[in-house]
Amino acid sequence: MAKITFLGSGGGRFMTITQKRGTGGFYIEDRIKIHVDPGPGAHLRALQNDLDPRKTTALLVSHCHTDHFNDVPILIESMTGGMLKKEGYILGSKSVIDGREEYASIIFPYYRKNLKGIISLKPSEFFDIKGQKIEALKTKHSDPYGIGFKIYTDSGIISYTSDTEYFKEMENQYMGSRVMILNVTRPNGDKIPFHLTSDDARVILEKVRPEIAIITHIGYKMHLKGAEDERNYIQEKSGVRTLIGDEGLKIYMNGQLTYQEAVK
Repeated sequence: MAKITFLGSGGGRFMTITQKRGTGGFYIEDRIKIHVDPGPGAHLRALQNDLDPRKTTALLVSHCHTDHFNDVPILIESMTGGMLKKEGYILGSKSVIDGREEYASIIFPYYRKNLKGIISLKPSEFFDIKGQKIEALKTKHSDPYGIGFKIYTDSGIISYTSDTEYFKEMENQYMGSRVMILNVTRPNGDKIPFHLTSDDARVILEKVRPEIAIITHIGYKMHLKGAEDERNYIQEKSGVRTLIGDEGLKIYMNGQLTYQEAVK
């Protein structure tokens, strides 16, 4: 049975600075243990939610922005037992692994020697770790190398949009998903480049029809306007059960998909 634990539903520059909503990404336990987009606070929030970073197999980092990669160094320290053993994989965009223009790679040379694998992925490319298949998905973001992820678990497919604006036929790459995790930064009527709004999420979910959707990467303006109202809008218009990925939310992907909401 695959399990997903969310470590915060916040995203964007001002939510990251204020931490009104956590920016720890989310954690998948299946054939391997995966931490996706470990932003500021990811390591501490993992420990506080009874997850052991020392047992993590892979970090998936979608693009080279602080709210998605900040805690990578300490998580490498954890995966490698304090740099005393060769363990762990990092899968990420070209900008994360190799650097790009104004960004240096976030994988420091000091850490590279103790990782088992450092893999740069482009959309539609796959990588397999101990039978856990991971696919990179296309995004349209200010980091032009950014990617989303599709994780093929023994209990069904998890798709993650990462940061992206809506683009034509983007839904096709999420088809077959049992769980969809969408980075919805802005509320309806407040669209900005490179990010999804609540209405974009509604359009995607109407076409993909997953069993459940989780919205995360909620920006400061959406937080102030009322994320719960936006969640309700997405759920009512799309007909797909929709949750907010607040810290502590757990999704259990067994025969019948179940979930345990975060304690408020």
